Amino acid sequence: MNSLRDEHRSRGHTVLVVLVASGLTLATLALVVVMACSSYRSTLDAARQNARFISSLVATQMGMVLIDIENSLTETARLVAMMQNLPPREQNDQLREVLGSIQRKKSYIQTMFITDSQGQVMSWTGPGIAPDISDRDYVVAHQGNDLGVFIGVPMHSKVRPETWVFGVSLGMRDRQGQLTHIVGAVVALLPLLEIFDSVDMPQGTHLMVTDLEGRIYLHAPNQEQHVGRTVPEIKNSALRDMQSTPFTSVSAADHRELVAGDTRISRYPLLAFASFPREMVLEPWKNHAMVYGGASIVLVLVVAGLSTLLVRGQIRLNRQSRELALAASTDMLTGALNRRAFMESASREFARVCRYGGHLSCIMIDLDHFKNVNDTYGHAAGDLVLSSSAHYIASRLREPDMFCRYGGEEFVILLPGTDRNGAATVAEELRAGLAGLDLQRGDEKLPLTASFGVAEIHAQCATLDTLLSLADQALYEAKENGRNRVCLAPRQQQG
Repeated sequence: MNSLRDEHRSRGHTVLVVLVASGLTLATLALVVVMACSSYRSTLDAARQNARFISSLVATQMGMVLIDIENSLTETARLVAMMQNLPPREQNDQLREVLGSIQRKKSYIQTMFITDSQGQVMSWTGPGIAPDISDRDYVVAHQGNDLGVFIGVPMHSKVRPETWVFGVSLGMRDRQGQLTHIVGAVVALLPLLEIFDSVDMPQGTHLMVTDLEGRIYLHAPNQEQHVGRTVPEIKNSALRDMQSTPFTSVSAADHRELVAGDTRISRYPLLAFASFPREMVLEPWKNHAMVYGGASIVLVLVVAGLSTLLVRGQIRLNRQSRELALAASTDMLTGALNRRAFMESASREFARVCRYGGHLSCIMIDLDHFKNVNDTYGHAAGDLVLSSSAHYIASRLREPDMFCRYGGEEFVILLPGTDRNGAATVAEELRAGLAGLDLQRGDEKLPLTASFGVAEIHAQCATLDTLLSLADQALYEAKENGRNRVCLAPRQQQG
């Protein structure tokens, strides 16, 4: 009893230590996870705000460029109106000089032009004869509506087809509102991109300028790969007002996750974007997370190791206790109860039946000619016959039934709550089953039959030894009558 109490106390201490260690480990892990999540959100928020700020710088820079071009076009339009009365040749020379002066001051302007109401070029800054631009959007747009300044879409230049450009144009109208002239500038996108080199940006920043339909004007890096493409998500986006907006999205150009910000470019139908690859933004956070995570893992491993040692020690003690108890009560070859353990359990069952009443039957079993099996085939074959027989018998019994190796090749079964006829039925099923087992030793089949003696007794009328004795007498009768059979103890002997 003292050793049992010590075992329970030891288990309790082990469980307590494991619970405390597990609690501390979980608390540490929870703290690390909370800190990591908080740091993760802070890192992304800071990157979004940086992207928003840079997008506003790009929008400001781009807005200044467009306002400068618009002012130049407005001033040119005034000059055109003032020169209406000059001779055509003189008018053209002066306008060409004005347009050339504007172009020379702005490296990103490829050509300046003035057309009539039909889009036919009257004056331009390019060499030779001007190309037909009457079909360009920045010309056609003014022929139907008074739009003010118009921003065209990105397209290939008619002068230099390998160059991407867009047009900025202003329609001139008379007092009746009729279109008279169109003044415009063709802006080369690659030189325009160079003006953003002066913007102080973190390494890895991506820039993009699109219209509200998602058409890409500028993209850095890799301008050539992206210019003229359309990002349909921008057309459907709600980010089309004047304020800067930070957000997280997936790049439609290269499908990378981005932390981005966008800003509307002044009063023009353009958006400026700045973004950082998400993996780049999270790289410092990942490094810190790996340090803290590694420390946490080491702590968890230490605690888990100590807990494992404690638990393994307790499991080893429990297993040894069970093995000792099993070894003390079980026949190691057959797995059946040994005689001492059987007599203890059977005595308790006998006392229960004696107190409360009921049936109690016993089956005594003897393997036929077992000595001949040992002598003919060897002890290994004998062990095979014993273990196979025991395993088969045990597999056919109920949980409350008690199965014992009584000695040598003899077995005994105690059947609580079973009368004489029920026990006889069980015995006959076991006899037939054992006779049908196919046991092989090499190429030879091992013979296996068994004799059975069955007895029933009411516990209040006799003793356990009496019941075993009656079953043994019935077994003797089965062996005398030719073996491989079931014999029942006579009813008149019982009670």
